[in-house]
Amino acid sequence: MTIVILDRAVGPLPPYADWLRDSGRQLVLLTGRPPEEVPGGDYDRVECLPGYATSTEVDRYVLDLAERTAVSALVATATEDLVRAGALRECLGVAGQGRDAALAFADPVTTRRLLAGAGVPAVERGAVQRISDLYWHAHRWGYPVRVRERKKAGWPTTAVLRDEADVRAYTRGGLAPDLVSVPALMAEPWTAGERRRVVVGGTAANRPEPPGLSSAVDAALAALPVTDGCPYLVEAVRADDGRWLVDTVTPDVDGDDRRAAVRVQAGLVPDNLEMIR
Repeated sequence: MTIVILDRAVGPLPPYADWLRDSGRQLVLLTGRPPEEVPGGDYDRVECLPGYATSTEVDRYVLDLAERTAVSALVATATEDLVRAGALRECLGVAGQGRDAALAFADPVTTRRLLAGAGVPAVERGAVQRISDLYWHAHRWGYPVRVRERKKAGWPTTAVLRDEADVRAYTRGGLAPDLVSVPALMAEPWTAGERRRVVVGGTAANRPEPPGLSSAVDAALAALPVTDGCPYLVEAVRADDGRWLVDTVTPDVDGDDRRAAVRVQAGLVPDNLEMIR
């Protein structure tokens, strides 16, 4: 039985081997790091894949490995790997979060759609795949409009468009490097209110919060396909009318509770050494 760990090489290498050694399973690490950055003796097998972030090397390796050994779990800690891991679990029949459930946390546009469908106050958001989308969103919300990357970690802001002149300047060279590519962007109304980050289900779960924030966080998690035992990070922003709007919800795999999230994905109970049946 094998646990496959997907490591996108964001920051220092987490001590996956220490966290999972009690599983009794073989540990295979697939990483985008150079070999000199990986302590090979800690894992049963390490594969350093130069095209990790941009090719299908990882997917093909996992599928080939599954033909030779039983893959019991896939672990993915980077936001960009959540959907990849979910799709592989579904393909291989491995327990855990599937592709659609992963999209609920990896893609803020999907998060917004699910929250809105459940009546949870959330930041307005929409996909940007063509220039006309920016004009449409500005018509719906008014200016300023914030444009963010949709598939990069942290969803960084690429522009804040304050009027139509900004839209023309921003789109002068197009939204993608060529006519074949589809832009991976999203837009939302600019919100300058107070922001809060709340961890739920981890060591920081005992949280003093402003009125209304706790109920917004609880409602968001109730509306999304959360995994029992996994800590989550909810970011919210206070609107002009005083309401708390949920911005993003992600598994807290980059914080102090990463160990718990990794063990849950591997099928291990976070607080003891028994395998989840």
